Amino acid sequence: MRNGFKVLDTDCHQMEPPGMWAEYIDAKFADRAPAIGDIGNGSKGIMVEGQPMTQQTGSYPMASAEFHAAAMKGMEKFKDNRERGFEPSSRIEDMDEQGVDAQVVYPTVGGQLLGKPFKDLDLLAACCRAYNDWSLEYCSFAPERLRMAAMLPMQAPDLAVEEARRAADKGARAFFLRPNPNQGRNFYHADYEKVWAKIEAIGLPICIHDSGSPYLPSFGERMDTHTSGHIIAHPFEAMVAMMTLIWYGVIEKFPGLKVVHVEADAGWLPYWLQRMEQHWDFSGNAEHSLLRRRPTEYFKSNFLVACRGDERTLPAVIELVGDDYITFNTDYPHPDGTWPAGMAALENQPISVESIRKIYWDNSAPVFGLA
Repeated sequence: MRNGFKVLDTDCHQMEPPGMWAEYIDAKFADRAPAIGDIGNGSKGIMVEGQPMTQQTGSYPMASAEFHAAAMKGMEKFKDNRERGFEPSSRIEDMDEQGVDAQVVYPTVGGQLLGKPFKDLDLLAACCRAYNDWSLEYCSFAPERLRMAAMLPMQAPDLAVEEARRAADKGARAFFLRPNPNQGRNFYHADYEKVWAKIEAIGLPICIHDSGSPYLPSFGERMDTHTSGHIIAHPFEAMVAMMTLIWYGVIEKFPGLKVVHVEADAGWLPYWLQRMEQHWDFSGNAEHSLLRRRPTEYFKSNFLVACRGDERTLPAVIELVGDDYITFNTDYPHPDGTWPAGMAALENQPISVESIRKIYWDNSAPVFGLA
């Protein structure tokens, strides 16, 4: 509890220890598990199938010395956590200090892994199982406070269905998905219908979250620095993902599917709903026969969008869309996130106490099984 508010941070991250992959992966894949190697330019990083997890050269790279220096500077506020290996007790201590009741916990390296093509899809699935088993064990330290989101190998829809079922049975509380097209498939591709059907039946939300410098198609690849690519990739990929789920009938076919957009801010939301509504008014469902309702109706029945506490546009989002569709995130413990200042920033927004209460907890807690 923080200043009278219950707080659910819907975008937080693991900092996976490099040796975790080999330790937790199925034994037959142990010699090919992600591991530290030479990623070029004299740098070391996590590699798998002979490639770095992220693009290191060309568009949207993560390899520059300037970016690395900025990231390390941003991590200074987590110095104690880093020295303790980001163990769960240090996370809970941070949460207690700031009055955060619960976090939804996503991968870091694992998110990068899902932005990479794999020659061996069984190896990809094994990597997802390894992360999910390790993260579930980590979150078992305080399972009501650490809500684990499982990685799914969306490059292989059949394997994604298997892992969704397995991870949910073991205690996952959500599923972490990249928004990027994958193997030429957008979210509305017919191959994914079995995945949406399984997730809808399980009853857990999908959390859509981009990650840096992917090999997959990304708006960020139009840029030649990581910073500029990151500026556009996260919100633009989120916007396209939302549009495809609505306009191509995924939500119509799977009305029980709950979607949470995180780490993309919320300021774009009124504009994006307006843009979709304009096209509904012009052409209706002439090209999209599965669009049976207005786009905003689908949004309001199935989506949440996470905000940063310091967004100057937040009062306008509440005025134009409503305060029932927004949740809160800090990106803990990533250096570009808003921990811990994001909470004070939200509480200082020119919005009502009731809106803060909804954003902090009431809107998202039921979705993550915390009602």
